[in-house]
Amino acid sequence: MNSLTFNIDDLFLSHRDSLIHTIFGIVGCPQTAEDLAHEAYIKMLHALEIQDISYPRPFLYQIAKNLALDHLRKERIRQRADDSKTADTDEDISLLDNLPDDTPTPEQQASDQQELALMLAALEQLPERRRQILVLHKFHHWNYERIAAYYDISRSAVEKNVQAALTHLLASRQD
Repeated sequence: MNSLTFNIDDLFLSHRDSLIHTIFGIVGCPQTAEDLAHEAYIKMLHALEIQDISYPRPFLYQIAKNLALDHLRKERIRQRADDSKTADTDEDISLLDNLPDDTPTPEQQASDQQELALMLAALEQLPERRRQILVLHKFHHWNYERIAAYYDISRSAVEKNVQAALTHLLASRQD
């Protein structure tokens, strides 16, 4: 774990409703959404045992999204099996058949990995405190006042650090 430690329980509890809402939007069932949110929490706990997670909130949401999509795939397989047992008609079009495939192409994956590597390299170029201030603000959603109190600096200094860091990151994308 890096210097920006977090408590997974607090993270989960503070984002539980939003996580369930996000999953519900994918699966359409409130009970399943709650079950999958809990499963995402368990998977996150297991992941933390074997690796450092720099951005826990997006990681948790990605686990949840993957679980929801896996659930939909399993439901589609079950539905097809049930349909083949009852009748061989194509009258009932599964909701999943109308969902676009959001799996990135190999080219998109390579491009995304390259962009991520460039962004991480740009982050590494930032002074340590500026990087930490940016991470606290953008990824941990701390407000300027909280960061200012944490570092014992002015709100204005926090704003300037965030702005300078973002400017640096944007400039590195255009190189």
